[in-house]
Amino acid sequence: MCRLLGVIANKLVDFHFSLERFKENFAKKNPDGWGIGWYDEDGSARVFKEGNPIGQDNREFHELMDTVCSKILIAHVRKASCGERSRENSHPFQHENWIFAHNGSVDRDLLWQKLDETYKRKIQGQTDSEVYFYWILQCINEKGGNIVEGIRRAVSKPVFDGKTIVGMEKTTGLNFVMSDGAKLYAFRYARGNRERYGLYLLERDPKTYGSIALYSKETGQLIESKSLAGEKAVLICSEALGDGENSKLHETNIKKEPWKPIKHGNLVIVNQSLEVQTTELL
Repeated sequence: MCRLLGVIANKLVDFHFSLERFKENFAKKNPDGWGIGWYDEDGSARVFKEGNPIGQDNREFHELMDTVCSKILIAHVRKASCGERSRENSHPFQHENWIFAHNGSVDRDLLWQKLDETYKRKIQGQTDSEVYFYWILQCINEKGGNIVEGIRRAVSKPVFDGKTIVGMEKTTGLNFVMSDGAKLYAFRYARGNRERYGLYLLERDPKTYGSIALYSKETGQLIESKSLAGEKAVLICSEALGDGENSKLHETNIKKEPWKPIKHGNLVIVNQSLEVQTTELL
């Protein structure tokens, strides 16, 4: 699993994350929790997450991945910058039918001051990411439910001393993937190190036959899906997943697939027809 992954497909798909490479590689780098969010066949949101490194409970993880099958999936591995290691502080976060995962950091205290009491009462953990999530939802509500304009407001509305969250000293990255069960949304913004906070998009060609088997260099993780064979899907990831020598590409008929970087300051929206729309916010 990579730091941040979002998938939307034209049918229910399975995903499996190879644990052995994960334990040997990424568990040492991002040891502070993991989680997966998806939607059941009736459209209801589900999230499973843990505060321990993923390699510490193989059985539970395998059982989960054997049962998860969804048109939309969001996965995250946490390296803590704010808040202790716990289930409550792990991503993704869920509110009603929203699922959200973030890569980066913001000034939790300043955003907290701007949250309405209604949203403050819903926060369960200690992270800046959860506050950022509810800040976005609050701004969407302020815009009458207009999601794109709400997200634009969230990243451009002055929060403290005329500064937006973009201009906050503690902001490093605002990258997120989120879904309301109908569409997948992804935003990319880094205050400093843009290379570290990359976000990439793959529009998977339905003519690309064979089960998917993509290799994550940053995690040493193999991400596979048999049911995506010959299917159209859009994947958004914190790295451009490759077909490296460990990807088992020789066992499938898939081609090397064309990942594209999401431009800095852009919001990507993918609907159920897998049409991709890009909006410049910053």
